[in-house]
Amino acid sequence: MGAFMKHRERVRKALNHEEPDLVPIDIGGISHGIHAGAYEKLLKYINKKDEFEIYSTSQVLAKISDEVLDYLGSDTRQIFETPPSPFISPFSDKKYEFADDKKSEYIDEWGATKKRVGNYFDITKPPLRGLSYEEIKKYKFPDPTDPERFKDIRKEALKLYNETDYALFSYPWLVLICQAQNIRGSEDFLIDIAANPNIADYLLDKITEWYIAFADRWFTEIGDLIECFWLADDWGMQSGPYLSPDYFRKKIIPRVKKTISFCKTKTNAKCIYHSCGSVYWCMEDFIEMGVDVVQPLQPNAEGNDTEKIKRVFGDRLVFAGGTSNQELFHKDIHSLTIDTLKRIKDLAPGGGYIFSSGHNIQVNMPPENIIRLYEIAREYGKYPIDIVEIDKRIKEEKKYLKS
Repeated sequence: MGAFMKHRERVRKALNHEEPDLVPIDIGGISHGIHAGAYEKLLKYINKKDEFEIYSTSQVLAKISDEVLDYLGSDTRQIFETPPSPFISPFSDKKYEFADDKKSEYIDEWGATKKRVGNYFDITKPPLRGLSYEEIKKYKFPDPTDPERFKDIRKEALKLYNETDYALFSYPWLVLICQAQNIRGSEDFLIDIAANPNIADYLLDKITEWYIAFADRWFTEIGDLIECFWLADDWGMQSGPYLSPDYFRKKIIPRVKKTISFCKTKTNAKCIYHSCGSVYWCMEDFIEMGVDVVQPLQPNAEGNDTEKIKRVFGDRLVFAGGTSNQELFHKDIHSLTIDTLKRIKDLAPGGGYIFSSGHNIQVNMPPENIIRLYEIAREYGKYPIDIVEIDKRIKEEKKYLKS
């Protein structure tokens, strides 16, 4: 096996449960990007100047330059849609403009008002909150096939595909429960599940239809150029399922399975599914839905033992992330190093692992920790994985913690 495998080949081998030369590294998506505040600090630390854009307004994620992606060792590049602006009001034909994301408040294309709270934007006015079923049926969903969403997408993807050897990951970012909560409000939607199932079912059906219509056009544009596409919903809390497993299996799985099945008629790309929280309990459900890759495997959530997850499901699922974003990224560099080494040890042997930051790098992660995270992945992610050397390094790092 050559020491300098091309990025795309490296990723493809991992996705096919084969051992490449190195564990592939994925940086810069909706759920494993870098907060603008952390990115600014990183640029200053490595003495690079970059006038960057924000590509996820609500999460305030920086668009990472190719130079920095290469510096950190990324094997991937991300393809995003561009939401149309101006957009049409959900209850009239009035056109809205997005507010400047540098201000304290803006309205998204679904009609949800988002207000800056600390480092992020939270939804303060869901457009369907408090409305009756009949009123909700008057809501006008955004146009999933608006040409502005796909403007220059194929041109961008072709350029990356033909002129580089990066693996292209795409972000239609199809979500179901989360989108229903964004427009109905979390409290109202949870009440609907129990008290107004006709409303919950209506919203889930309409959102499923919306995403399938969007995916039809999205994959027509770039389905032949990408390695992976993302879907998401948070199935877990820290301690267990977010909703009852029975509800997931009766109401959510059939709709997500329908969406994934449709997507796979349009592309040979693998499906990455993002879910925060505890997910060991629903791994078989992910497999049933047609998921190929699970991310981020939050390691401190109930049941998410990465060694056990790999041992039980590693022949049927690829794993991405696994690093302890929530607990350790902002703490001492030695604890971060130990955790990173453990995830490589647990998840990388045999292939089927893509390294990432788990969830997004937050504003409180020091730049030296960001650099160390990816340094460890490059140094100890060489195949065959050297467990003896990893254990030796873990032992050394623990000495620093005791001193």
